[in-house]
Amino acid sequence: ASLIEELSAVDCVTGMCGDGANDCGALKAAHVGISLSEAEASIAAPFTSKIPNISCCVELLRQGRCALMTSIQCFKYMALYSLTEFFSVALLYLIDSNLADLQYLWIDMFHVLPLAIFMTRTHPNLDLDPRRPYKSLFSIPIFASIIGQIAIQIAFQMGVSAYLQAQPWFTPLIPDPNEKNQLCFENTTLFLFSSFQYIALAVAFNLTDEFRRSFLTNVLFVISVVALCVCDLVLLLVPWPA
Repeated sequence: ASLIEELSAVDCVTGMCGDGANDCGALKAAHVGISLSEAEASIAAPFTSKIPNISCCVELLRQGRCALMTSIQCFKYMALYSLTEFFSVALLYLIDSNLADLQYLWIDMFHVLPLAIFMTRTHPNLDLDPRRPYKSLFSIPIFASIIGQIAIQIAFQMGVSAYLQAQPWFTPLIPDPNEKNQLCFENTTLFLFSSFQYIALAVAFNLTDEFRRSFLTNVLFVISVVALCVCDLVLLLVPWPA
């Protein structure tokens, strides 16, 4: 235990494997403690291995790096989803419009919720990559990714709005203070387009990286992406009564 404490004092990240009562102090003092037995050492160690040798360290690193990267990608997705929806609403506010309650429900309950849950089920890569994941959310690559995606999503929404207004059949919304939900081209267009954006963001943040397998191996995530694309295409292509 004293060796572990000395190494930690000089800013070293320490790990300890042990299988006996005499290892409890070191297992508890280490940043990562792995008990190789289910005896006394398992009480002091955060992790207990069913494999009675140090080969479990590789598995722990694989799973830990995958979990960390998944958490980072989920954070990025939730941040981008909020900003994308915010910009859609901001564009609608400019014409005194807003998304309806059912539209908010469709986006939050049937798009973001299943995608955010199922994207976490991607398994780690089979091989341990020599590179390390980012230590903090507040790093330049993560912020650059978020800012880049924000710029892309905003540019596409503005482009779609401009394309809509350039159509010969387009009629601007004339706000009526007595009507709670007014039908308008801008609302329908931004709602349908942003629905595809939420799916595209989830796929973009889960394509592949050095710590996780391809999202194609995540069956539930693929099923949810395909199902949501089909539903959104039905909303887009099937004529619905006003």
